[in-house]
Amino acid sequence: MPNDLKTRSLKGLVWATGESVGVAAISLVGFVILARLLAPGDFGIVALATVFITFSLLLTGHSFADALIQRPALEADHMDTAFWSTLVIALFLMAGIWAGADWAAAALDAPPLADVLRWLSPVLPLGALNSVQVALYRRDMRFDSVARRTLLGRSIGAAVGIGMALAGYGYWSLVGQQVIGQAAMAVAFAVGPWRPRMRFSTRRLREMWAFGAQVSLGQVVGGAGEQALNLVVGTLFGTVALGYFTLASRSVQLLRSLISSAVYQVGFSAFSRLQHDRPAIAEAFVNATRLACLAGFPVAVGIAMVDRPLVLAAFEAKWQAAIPLLAVLALELVPAFYGMFLAALYRATDHAGWGLAVSVIYVAVGLAGIVAAAPFGLYAVVVVWVARTFLMVLAQHVFLVRRLLGVPIERLLSPLAAPAGAALAMAGGLALLGLALP
Repeated sequence: MPNDLKTRSLKGLVWATGESVGVAAISLVGFVILARLLAPGDFGIVALATVFITFSLLLTGHSFADALIQRPALEADHMDTAFWSTLVIALFLMAGIWAGADWAAAALDAPPLADVLRWLSPVLPLGALNSVQVALYRRDMRFDSVARRTLLGRSIGAAVGIGMALAGYGYWSLVGQQVIGQAAMAVAFAVGPWRPRMRFSTRRLREMWAFGAQVSLGQVVGGAGEQALNLVVGTLFGTVALGYFTLASRSVQLLRSLISSAVYQVGFSAFSRLQHDRPAIAEAFVNATRLACLAGFPVAVGIAMVDRPLVLAAFEAKWQAAIPLLAVLALELVPAFYGMFLAALYRATDHAGWGLAVSVIYVAVGLAGIVAAAPFGLYAVVVVWVARTFLMVLAQHVFLVRRLLGVPIERLLSPLAAPAGAALAMAGGLALLGLALP
C-alpha cells in the first residue's frame, strides 16, 4: 500500500472508529435508559416497524453512494444524478409504506403498527438528502467531517427519545429518536461544500446502476435474512418475546458497530484505490482481517460468559428472559469480525455480484434453518442462525477470497490464530473468576 494512502487510511480509521465508538456509546446509553423506562412490548412494536424501514433503507443506503466511492473518475453529473435518483427512490418507498401500513398491521395482528410505520417513514427521504455528501467525504477520506455531523445528529435524536420517554410517550419515544436524529443529520450535512444541481443524466444513471443495483440487491437480500428472523420471532412468539430478542440482538449489534462501520468505510475507500494492484490489496485485506479478529473474538467470548450480570446490571430483572439469547447471539461476533471486510473487498474490486450471490445463499440457508428450528422454540432458532453464520463466512474466505486474490488458504486462516488464543485465555480467566466469586 502506498505510504500516502496508508497514512490517510490510518487517519481515516481513527476518525471513523471515533465515530463508531461515539455512535455506539450514544446508542448504548440511550438504549439502557429507554429500556429502563419502557416495556418490552414497546420495543417489540417498533422493532416490527423497523423491519419494513430497514428493508427500504437497504435500497437507498449504499447503491449510488458506493458507486460514487468506487468509480476511478468522477464528474459533476455523477453526483447530481446519484442525488436525485436516491431521493426519488426514497420518496417512492415512503409512499409505499404509507399505503401499505394498514395491511401490514392487520397481517401481523398489531394495530399500533400502522401509525408507527407512517411516522417512521420520513427517515427514508431524510437519509437520502445527505447520502451523496457522505459518499464524497468518504471518497476523499475526510472521515472527520462525517464523524462530527453524525455524532451531532445521533446525540440530538437520543436526547429527544429520552425526553419523550420521561414524558410518558411510550413507544413513540423510540420513533421520535429515529426521526429527529435523522433530521438533525440532514441539516448538519446540508452545510457541506457540495450542492445538488437541477440536472440529471440517464447515461450516468446507467453507468452507476450497473454497480449500484448489485450492491442494493445484495443489501436487500442480506438484510432480508436478519429481518426475517425478527418477523418469525414477532409472528410466532409475540411482540413481548420480540422485545426480549431485540434487546439481546441490539446489544450485540451495538458492540459490533464499534468497529464494523468504521472498518467497512475505510476499507472500501482504500481497497477501491488498490483495485488494480492485487498483491497490495491482498496484503491489506489479510492485515485488516487480523486486526478485526483481534478486536472481536475476545469481546464475543467475554459477552457470552458474562451474559447474566451484564443484562441484570444494565437492564434490570424484567429483561432476564433475554439472557440466554444474548449468550448465543454474542458468539455470532466471531464469524462477523472474521468476515468484516468481505463486502468491502467484493465491491472495491468490482465483484459486487459475488456479494449478491453469497447473500442469496446465506439467506436461503438461514430461512431453511429458521423454518426447521421454529417448532423447537426461540432459543433453537437463534442457535441455528448463529451456526449458519459460522459455516457461511468460513466458506467465503476459503473459496471466494482465495479465487479473487490468489492467496493460499493457510494465509487466509492465519488471522484466526492469535485472536482465538486471546479469546480462549479470556474465557479461562472469566471461568476462574466465576469460581472464585460467590
